[in-house]
Amino acid sequence: MLKKNLHPSPTLSISFRRNALLHYICRYLAEYRIDVTKLEPLVAKPHSPDNRGLARECKGVKLDRVYIGSCTGGKTEDFIAAARVLQASGDKVKVPTFIVPATQKVWMDLYTLPVPGSGGKTCSQIFEQAGCDSPRSPSCGACVGGPLDTYARMNEPQVCLSTTNRNFPGRMGHKEGQIYLASPYTAAASGLTGFVTDPREFMR
Repeated sequence: MLKKNLHPSPTLSISFRRNALLHYICRYLAEYRIDVTKLEPLVAKPHSPDNRGLARECKGVKLDRVYIGSCTGGKTEDFIAAARVLQASGDKVKVPTFIVPATQKVWMDLYTLPVPGSGGKTCSQIFEQAGCDSPRSPSCGACVGGPLDTYARMNEPQVCLSTTNRNFPGRMGHKEGQIYLASPYTAAASGLTGFVTDPREFMR
């Protein structure tokens, strides 16, 4: 917080200075401090994003597939996160794992940007080595279900862990499918085991 009569440096961005000033002059009803080191990976269980649970509490849920992509979970940083888990493991995925970038730029990033700590490997190289499906062209894909021939659509009552944003019945295809929503870290770890998995098991 800024001290009285102390103005932000002119070298700082305008937005940063504005936010810092607002923090100084605004009044708040409450202030919360959260120890993020104690936060645990969550999943949203079927059939609502509000049906939350800890990833480690769902470790007995057997998966038929993993879907990493969509406008929410298909950004460059999302795929880098997933690739880092796969790279750290060195193993191959045990269930079909689908990769659908959000935009054309993200698709290009998967083939050109090196993943930090990978020795120069790109996401696409790591995904291929881990046995994932090749990254597809950007689209909504199975996130919205779509026709029967939609890429990665659930045409059977399967169990899927996905980085998409909705999991109500029929969202990814079959109305009896079960969708667990999770982060790219959890998605990659779960692909490696075939069960809902706390990604910290692969990141220690």
